[in-house]
Amino acid sequence: MKKFRFIVIVFLASIFFPNYSFSCSMIKITKNGKTIVGNNEDSSNPNTMLWFEKGKTNEFGVMYVGFDNFFPQGGMNEAGLIFDGFTQSFRAVNDTLGKKRTTSSDLSKMIMQHCSTVEEVKDLISQYNISFWASGVLRFIDKSGKYLYVDGDSLIIGKNDWFVQTNKRPYEKKKCWRLDKGTELLNIKYESTVDFCKSFMDSIHQDTDWGGTLYTTIYDLEKGTVSLYYFHDFVNVHTFDLKEELNTGNHSYSMHELLPNGKKGNEFNFKYNKILNAVKNLADSNLINDSISIFAIKDSILKSNISKYIWVSKISNYGDQYKQKGELKESIRYYRLNVDLFPDLWYVFDNLGDAYHENQETKLALENYNKAIKLNPDNQKVLTKIEKLKIELEK
Repeated sequence: MKKFRFIVIVFLASIFFPNYSFSCSMIKITKNGKTIVGNNEDSSNPNTMLWFEKGKTNEFGVMYVGFDNFFPQGGMNEAGLIFDGFTQSFRAVNDTLGKKRTTSSDLSKMIMQHCSTVEEVKDLISQYNISFWASGVLRFIDKSGKYLYVDGDSLIIGKNDWFVQTNKRPYEKKKCWRLDKGTELLNIKYESTVDFCKSFMDSIHQDTDWGGTLYTTIYDLEKGTVSLYYFHDFVNVHTFDLKEELNTGNHSYSMHELLPNGKKGNEFNFKYNKILNAVKNLADSNLINDSISIFAIKDSILKSNISKYIWVSKISNYGDQYKQKGELKESIRYYRLNVDLFPDLWYVFDNLGDAYHENQETKLALENYNKAIKLNPDNQKVLTKIEKLKIELEK
């Protein structure tokens, strides 16, 4: 059951905090009336994006950062409000049940479009059911240097001169070297400058086989600028002025194209996208009986050192796209790939069972639901599906 609970937590995090599958770090420093915020985004998907959304009437324009699914991982609005999210251990959110429902992405955008202070953010969040943040925490910082810490049912406003945020809740006993090192450094000295923040983020960045720190953003809340660094290369930088960018309308940038000079970033980007393109082509009818090519795809994924939860999400997305178009045979190929690659995850069998059921292949659907329930014996939704299929087969 412990293993199952871990899988569910990571799965939930992949839904509500897409690409937060690893670790991230944030620093906030306020000194002499000036606030600087830095953030390291650590993951495996090098297809990182930065995009600008011009505000409508009575809305703030916003710059967001994230990945190629354009789910906002963090950002800054015209009022100088910053946010970012961090995957954490599961913590039930109970107090918000019964409140208005929305999605994580929609609520984040609502906040950034309409709020300028952390007090306003707190008031807005208090109106909604935020159970989708049960496997994460969020930080919001405004120009004054005040911050809002969102942790389960807790909405805490603080005004300390600095904090370090990683993937460890303050009351947890587990160790986090990034948090420990960052706290030690700031206890010695801190400055509210971009250069100091850059050096700090460099000192706690990660460099791993699966990727590590894919991008770093440093926000000057007073000036309304963001300095961008790609793939823990802290020499090359691209700096944006938020208002100038918003004046040109809605647009986006690939971080890799903005900062193409880093050797390791280029190599990792090439490897990841080579595999991803092969996965995309799986729906090609010429590949269906090409066992050598399919074996090569599976082998490259398993040897990539990239988290299986990244691949599960990507492969499922392709399956979902074909399923929504009614192209069930193509969608089944992707769901079957997930089953072949990751037979320890109950939900890949559940997804394949759904596709088979929709394709009127009842026996295959039941077979996969049964495999899902062996891995997750207490899942009532899957149990209900099994009972319904048994009735269908008896008719």
